[in-house]
Amino acid sequence: MGYIGPIVVRHFRKNYPNIKIIGFDSAFFAGCLINPNIFPESMVDIQHFGDIRLFPSNILENVDAVIQLAAISNDPMGKSFEIPTKEINNESAVEIAKFSKKMGVKNFVFASSCSVYGAAGKEAKHENSNLNPQTAYAK
Repeated sequence: MGYIGPIVVRHFRKNYPNIKIIGFDSAFFAGCLINPNIFPESMVDIQHFGDIRLFPSNILENVDAVIQLAAISNDPMGKSFEIPTKEINNESAVEIAKFSKKMGVKNFVFASSCSVYGAAGKEAKHENSNLNPQTAYAK
């Protein structure tokens, strides 16, 4: 239901119309929709709401793939709330990866950010570029 999720869901709906999509979201920004005529949760088969730090692993029963998009991505918010940012962006992602493995999920995708590299510089970054995170979000 966040910034990237609806785009990912639309892509999968278009290219794999018969898959079952399960969403999990805190709905922090549910009242801030750009297009209030289309609710992001209407594009998934099942939508769960909750705190990602308290993720119920049973949701992962019979799931083939997890795409981890949950994050506090606002730098000023991350600076003001560094502990919850770390809990949500890092610790919960690791726990869900562990749950996924335990539940037999075949694929786990963690969507990261180029913010981990710090200031861009002149050359394009790649997975082996040096890390230089500047904010709690980037860390």
